[in-house]
Amino acid sequence: MSHELVELLRSVLKEELQPIHERLDRLEAGQQRLEERQQRLEERQQRLEERQQRLEERQQRLEEKLDHFIIETRSHFKKIEDELADHRRMFEILSHDWRNANIAIEYLNHKIGQHDLEIYQLKKRLELQETK
Repeated sequence: MSHELVELLRSVLKEELQPIHERLDRLEAGQQRLEERQQRLEERQQRLEERQQRLEERQQRLEEKLDHFIIETRSHFKKIEDELADHRRMFEILSHDWRNANIAIEYLNHKIGQHDLEIYQLKKRLELQETK
């Protein structure tokens, strides 16, 4: 009888423990799914961190390029300002020379007029002397 009792006890324990085993199996399966999800989340977080790092590096490169562009633009702007100042000085010199040339032309026109008058007067005198 003891063997039958042991078997009966095993059977009863097995029936009583069956829901606990099933529940443990479900818990283990749920735990496994949670661990897989956590692993996927960690992988995604790692990828996000890598992407963020690449974005930060790209931003740094863009900032450096922008700094170089600003320096280059300032340099070109300074060169253009210097050339503009040179051109302004040249225009002032040319304007001054132009005014001086106009004054000289007016003087020469006046002198030509005087010479023309003198030549005309000399011709008239010569004509008068030839007619006498």
